[in-house]
Amino acid sequence: MTEAGSTNPFPALEGHKNANLTTFRKSGDAVPTPVWYVVLDGKLYVRTGADSGKVKRIRNDSRVLLAPATVRGKQVGPESEARARILGPGEEGLVENAMKLLRRRYKTTPIVDLFLGREEQAVLEIEPAEA
Repeated sequence: MTEAGSTNPFPALEGHKNANLTTFRKSGDAVPTPVWYVVLDGKLYVRTGADSGKVKRIRNDSRVLLAPATVRGKQVGPESEARARILGPGEEGLVENAMKLLRRRYKTTPIVDLFLGREEQAVLEIEPAEA
């Protein structure tokens, strides 16, 4: 989903509701995970548990790969190199906006979010890697 006025920095994801977000262990091993995402102001946003493996790996190495995928994580298009960061203090407005867009796109509610995971949530901001 791309909000009005936003361009998708990852054209391969156009028309797809799921993406594989591949993060990297310290050993260099790739770990692909299917995720829901939204695009806002030319950046892609993903919600995940604050203590998830994705967050831990991104803290260690911001390099990620994105590819369109099925809901179960089967890759269905080309990968794009990207950089991810975890939104932090002072970015609450951006976190709230990304969460609102994710709820709208995937038709969830704050109540549903409670059942999906009681842990603290983190929002990842992803943009294309520098050439």
